Amino acid sequence: MFEVKNLSFQYQVGTQRVDVLKNLNFKVNAGEFVGIQGPSGSGKSTLFYILGFLLKPTSGTVIFDGVDITELSDEDLTVVRNQKIGFVFQQFHLLAKASVLENILLPTRYPSEFADTESDHLGKAKALAQQVGLTGHLRHQPNQLSGGQQQRVAIARALINDIDLILADEPTGNLDSQNAQQILDLLTELNRRGKTIILITHDSDVAKRCSKVLHLKDGAFERTVENFAPPTNTRAAKTTKISRLPKIYDLSMYRKIAKSVFPLVLENLLRNKAKSLLTMLGVVIGVAAVLAMVTLGQFSKERILETYETLGVNKLMIRGYQNWRMKATDSIGVRFRAFDWEHDIVALKKLFPEVMIMSPSMSTTRVRAVAGGVEAGDQKVSVYGVTPEYLDITNRGLEVGRNLTPYDVEGRSPVCLIGFEIAERLFSRINPLSQVVTITDGQRISYSCLVIGVLKSTTSNKDWSPPNLNVFIPYTYFQSVADNWWSSQIHEVALQIAPDGDVEATGKKIQSYFEQKYGKSGMFNVDSDSTLIAQMKKFLNIFEILLAAIAMIALAVGGIGINNMMLVSVTERLKEFGIRKALGATNRSLRLQVLMESVALCVVAGLMGVIIGFTSYESMIFFATKLIPSLKFQWIFEPVAVTMSLFSILAVGIASGLVPALKAEKLQVIEALRSE
Repeated sequence: MFEVKNLSFQYQVGTQRVDVLKNLNFKVNAGEFVGIQGPSGSGKSTLFYILGFLLKPTSGTVIFDGVDITELSDEDLTVVRNQKIGFVFQQFHLLAKASVLENILLPTRYPSEFADTESDHLGKAKALAQQVGLTGHLRHQPNQLSGGQQQRVAIARALINDIDLILADEPTGNLDSQNAQQILDLLTELNRRGKTIILITHDSDVAKRCSKVLHLKDGAFERTVENFAPPTNTRAAKTTKISRLPKIYDLSMYRKIAKSVFPLVLENLLRNKAKSLLTMLGVVIGVAAVLAMVTLGQFSKERILETYETLGVNKLMIRGYQNWRMKATDSIGVRFRAFDWEHDIVALKKLFPEVMIMSPSMSTTRVRAVAGGVEAGDQKVSVYGVTPEYLDITNRGLEVGRNLTPYDVEGRSPVCLIGFEIAERLFSRINPLSQVVTITDGQRISYSCLVIGVLKSTTSNKDWSPPNLNVFIPYTYFQSVADNWWSSQIHEVALQIAPDGDVEATGKKIQSYFEQKYGKSGMFNVDSDSTLIAQMKKFLNIFEILLAAIAMIALAVGGIGINNMMLVSVTERLKEFGIRKALGATNRSLRLQVLMESVALCVVAGLMGVIIGFTSYESMIFFATKLIPSLKFQWIFEPVAVTMSLFSILAVGIASGLVPALKAEKLQVIEALRSE
């Protein structure tokens, strides 16, 4: 089974090389019970680690089951340990928080690349527990067992993969004499059943139980003692081919590893519930903050923009004038003089569906409003020829009276809506409705209208045309009283765009439409408050980004918490990882296990955070509606916020687990096993 040739091992201390094992040559045949005896410092433990493929020799060859293990990679040696060797350690090396049954089953979980879920593993583990006298302790944890019982668990674990070689390092060193004899009796019985056993010991009484004893001193064999012949019913050593790990890991292999490792991840997290919950708290708060802040930022942005829209930010003012600077060589289509209401303006609604309502805006400024010998305005009154839709476009409301009607427009009715300040000055003591107001500039302009409504008071920064000194009359009546042809033509039109429409883009399209239609015979421009709203959107976007950044900082703090916990966990679990590696866990599967633990914590914490975040922002909106009557409560599902939350969950999980996973992967088995 074993053939060792010229085996040597040295380690470096500064510039000095220290020889631990010196030119060892020996064989171990199938079915033998071989003892390796020597005092402390003789190199027994180093030889144990080399024979267990946990340490490579400095020189020489070790032939095991027909294979030179010195030529195998670390990953391949991991597979050999799992499939060929059963370890029994002096310190037992059981998983402290796992049950007896879970400890016995541990080698069947590895390597994860080959592990299966055969139903007979559980039955086999229970049968082995019965064989070593642990039937009533399957659910107990190691700290609930005596030292002898813990060593029995280790022996059952060593046998679970039906190996032929048991490698025992001082298996009775930590036991009292009675338990020591029971363990030796058990090993002897296993040897009689055909198991090959190599036992490391310093105890001469223990060595007498071995069929052959190799005496080691100062790193070299000084003699070999044959105590008795090995059992005659020895089975032939297994020569089954060692499974090799794939050189390239495809997606299906990673899925298989993840499927095998996932139960281990859940077991570990459930064993440390309090620590897991405290660790997740930071991510819960972070994800909740991301979802709530991004959603509330978007919600606030939409409500603010809606408020601006109620002030008329979705209004367009189209202006068109005859191009007096046009050259004789300029090509033109239809000559433009002024807008035709039916052919130019009404047609826009068919061409641009986002246009909702329209009104001409014909104006005369610096006139006076007079009634009963009283004058208002000090020549700051402005008269506008409009349609009934103009009030909606400009968001002007009525204090009393009624709006203009289509009949007033069609009949050129001499009626008007007057500004609040005009009504205060002219009709402070009487009802202004049905009163007659004369509009005059003292020279050419002079006409009268019947007051049918008073506009609500409003504020503006337009000193040249205060809104409370405005007078609105039907545009047809305005045309009939205009003092010249130019004033009677439509040169300006106000339009209102649908709330979901792009005001700026629509304005550009309408301007382009008229430029193509009239060529260079007209000069067209479009004014809107789109610049204002664009600046407001930029500000709100920055505000939204700042909220998201603050939330992401909170999430990053939570991620750092998980990272720290995982790093501490790796340090605390050095022995556990060492045991897993010794029993067949590959570096890749161990890395994936730690990474999946981090991701699992983040996913659970993230889902809790999403629920808390959703509840939080909906509660905030609800209470805001109680403080702001104009604000209506609504259920909000913001895809961007949810997507950011889900993405951040995975990103934090992977980022916080990557360093601990790499640290776990790089652990040396011997140092990990000796960590306590």
